[in-house]
Amino acid sequence: MHIDTHYLFDGMPRRGKTAKESTGSFEDRLSALPDDLLHHTLGFLEAREAVRTCVLSRRWRHLWRPIPRLRITNIDAFRSVEKLNEFVCKLFMLRDAGSVLDECELDLRGFLQLDDLWVHLWIRRVLACRARVLRLDIYTNLPTSSEEPLVQLANLPLLSHHLVRLELHGVFLKEGFLDFSSCPVLEDLKIADCVLHTVKILSQSSKHMSIMGCQFLWDMRPPRISAPSLVSLQLHGSNMIPVLESMPFLETASVNLCQKYEEFCDFCDGGSLEAEKCDCGMSELYWDNGRKRGFSVFLEGLSSATCLELIASPEMIIFTRDLQCCPPFSKLRSLFLNDWCLVFDLQILLFFLHHTPVLEKLTLQLCKGVL
Repeated sequence: MHIDTHYLFDGMPRRGKTAKESTGSFEDRLSALPDDLLHHTLGFLEAREAVRTCVLSRRWRHLWRPIPRLRITNIDAFRSVEKLNEFVCKLFMLRDAGSVLDECELDLRGFLQLDDLWVHLWIRRVLACRARVLRLDIYTNLPTSSEEPLVQLANLPLLSHHLVRLELHGVFLKEGFLDFSSCPVLEDLKIADCVLHTVKILSQSSKHMSIMGCQFLWDMRPPRISAPSLVSLQLHGSNMIPVLESMPFLETASVNLCQKYEEFCDFCDGGSLEAEKCDCGMSELYWDNGRKRGFSVFLEGLSSATCLELIASPEMIIFTRDLQCCPPFSKLRSLFLNDWCLVFDLQILLFFLHHTPVLEKLTLQLCKGVL
């Protein structure tokens, strides 16, 4: 059955005679290339431009359908969200059913009125095409006003046996979406400038995880990261530190929390004898029936690393709190610290030196006037 693709684009010029038809002697070398090479080349174009090649000649009419890479990034070409949704739906409907989608990029920055249901539908269509890589950008920066809409991805756990890399930027992510247990081959997870409202980020298969500039929201208990297969971890610019569960294969970790968002708890951190009565959420992690637990909630998850970077402001006390019951870093060979480790008369620095038996390289980043 023939399906005309011209209607995908409003105002697209009609095709006249091709150069070959008009001159008779012109050799169309581009069309002479094999289909696989043309499919690969079209994948570097923005999706709208790739489909527009269907007007070049009869040979090009259906070449765009099985391309392995889709980039929907030029939202200025669409006059409204409705036009964008119409294009995306038809794009996947007309795509060759048996073709594999290696990579899909949805850069939707600029539309403030995106519908959650549409974004959910687009993601499902991408995964149905057996995509290996998915990049989703919604907002350039997180909205600062509660009246501004945020696209929310919630109660929809991703289901894919092909997705290897997932990158999310500027999205409100809730509980169900952050459970990646149904993505058994997911290895690379990058989350940037998102709001994370969850009690756990779960991925059994991820080897590389990056959480940059995100805001964690939590109710009763602090959120956890459960990723036992992690080899590398980046946690930068977040408003709090999540609890890290065991990461026995971790090699490289970089934690940068040079912000003053963390609240000091008079009970948990002020030495109060009634710390177990605190309801800040951290007390449940450090106290059990009036007794301190014998493990840390953050540094213990990093204790298998061979290369570790811990950057924080002096006001951040989570590291100091954790050191009281942190195990040795028996594999650590390279350590990078800034001046937070000097706020208690070098006691923190001495702790690291005593608990890193194979340390080979120590780097201290000091501000002027600290010593």
